[in-house]
Amino acid sequence: MSLRKVTQTQTTTGAWVASTTVGFDVERIGLITRVHATVEITPSATLQAAHQPDGLFRTLQNLTLKGGAHTYFTLPSEPGGQPGVLLHYLNQVDGFGVGHSKGSVTAPDHTYVPVNYIWHAGTRPRDKYGRDDPWDLSAFIPASQEQSLRCEWVTGPNTVLDDTVTISSAVLRLTIQRVMGTQSEILEEMQRQGVLDILPDGANGMIPAWTAKINSPTNTASDYTLEEDVPLGGWLKRISILAQDATATRPLRAADVVSGIRLKIVQTGETLIEANVDGVFAGSLPLGTGLEADDAVTDFNLHAPYGIFPVDLRGHGQGPLSREWGLDLTGELVSLQTGAVKLGFTVPTNASGDDILILYERFEPYDGRLAPVN
Repeated sequence: MSLRKVTQTQTTTGAWVASTTVGFDVERIGLITRVHATVEITPSATLQAAHQPDGLFRTLQNLTLKGGAHTYFTLPSEPGGQPGVLLHYLNQVDGFGVGHSKGSVTAPDHTYVPVNYIWHAGTRPRDKYGRDDPWDLSAFIPASQEQSLRCEWVTGPNTVLDDTVTISSAVLRLTIQRVMGTQSEILEEMQRQGVLDILPDGANGMIPAWTAKINSPTNTASDYTLEEDVPLGGWLKRISILAQDATATRPLRAADVVSGIRLKIVQTGETLIEANVDGVFAGSLPLGTGLEADDAVTDFNLHAPYGIFPVDLRGHGQGPLSREWGLDLTGELVSLQTGAVKLGFTVPTNASGDDILILYERFEPYDGRLAPVN
């Protein structure tokens, strides 16, 4: 069999049920390099009359891809749907576009609104020529070697769009991009992509190992004194943060919950990042989309996204492994003792129910097979 790069929408889907976990099997074929998770939302009305800020992106309380005991992708689970908003904007940062077509539902143009979220397994969504590269093998999911592979979609209430215009139904559909071939063919492709020679010793590749959590501050914090233990082991590509205010119905992204971010290696006393968010992180966000709120002033203001801070760590490490996969937290450079690396926040305002959603995009080495035994 010659090497093949395939794009296929699987027939198994997940049907939306309010405030539950919708799980279904993912086809265990080849090496998965990218997954398009498309939520096809049928609202109770056209959305032209009413929809709340970030409404269409709130259909994900969480979205997880698991193989056996290993979690490849996940989000910081939160019932207001902001995890979906975070993934939506990270997709834009990575160059995947707005993730949807038109917003209103008016026959015969649309009977539903498709909102696309992308999991890209590796670190190179673009090739060296700047072209989209869905078959990037800098990291992958070894689907053919898994005994089980499951997608779990955690939904919120049907009012995550709006109180008036709610979710009538929705379907989650996966379109999977994968590389298939023999062991030697895949290794040759990794060599061609310039990945093989920079892998850790003994590894046949790298796999994503995302982790996430939510910090709910109880007080304000000055000078980065609200701290989190950073998960250790593997390489940390990016820490992505969404700050939100609690409201009576749906939490809103907030510009005043986090004003500063620090990343410190406690073991050595080295501070890698200690910065005000406006100048470094918030300023790198893309333009917001029109799917914000049914009010001209609010819609205009929300075109400049706020409360989201992507912190890319690939520039902070030394050597080809860190430049490719991020900060080395394997134990070679930093102790694996809990608390060795701290993420700190400055919190200028605080109200009961405020949250800081944190996503750690991590990688671990993989030493298994790349293809089934012939």
